[in-house]
Amino acid sequence: MDTTSAIRLYGVGLGPGDPLLVTLAAVRALEDAALIIAPTSHARQVGRAEQVVRELLPDREVLRVPIPMDPGDVGVLARRRVVREFIQQHHLVLEAAGSCAFVTLGDPVLYSTFSLFVEALSAERIPVTPEVIPGIPAFLSLASLTTSNLLDNDERLHLVPGTAGVRAIRDALCDRGSAVVIYKLASNFAAVRSLIAAMGRQEGTVVGLELGTDQMQIIALADAPEAVPYFATLIVPVQRDGR
Repeated sequence: MDTTSAIRLYGVGLGPGDPLLVTLAAVRALEDAALIIAPTSHARQVGRAEQVVRELLPDREVLRVPIPMDPGDVGVLARRRVVREFIQQHHLVLEAAGSCAFVTLGDPVLYSTFSLFVEALSAERIPVTPEVIPGIPAFLSLASLTTSNLLDNDERLHLVPGTAGVRAIRDALCDRGSAVVIYKLASNFAAVRSLIAAMGRQEGTVVGLELGTDQMQIIALADAPEAVPYFATLIVPVQRDGR
């Protein structure tokens, strides 16, 4: 690959949604990039990542990528198709910019659409030099607000998407020396809550809603609403006997 003509592509993690938790490295990448690209559910809707960018750099324009967030294999295929169509439509704009920042909530390597963007560029044979700027994951932000110590000694962490299904979540909960973090709860929150209660791990479990925003709520699992948004985060703490 001729890297002299390659697009410099920053995958920029913006953290949980609070502009104060965006790193200096992320801000520098946004300032350096000629073009900022942000995922959104709908083309006319300002996504959460774009909201953070607007607070940090209100004068910058943002090019939106409308990406469906439906769960399951069909959703994955739809996301790949949409991102590739976006690349095909905008490749001249990307190449003319020379440097682009694809922004994402949390971290670009944790359940992020950034990988789809890199994959689509490669599939279209567009030279690219990617660089990942890490961000604070939502679960660490939630843990900092609710626990004194998420993990200690030889304790473990399981990070599971709610879309993985009941069996995968049950397997994680069986390890009682672990904390369990669950993302992507919108589609089956009721089933996940019932499972946690049935396995005796409800005590201390919290749900974070709209983290990093003015509408942020941190709720005990027992008090959570019947339905939660896509960006909800749940932490089941380690069961520490005698402490």
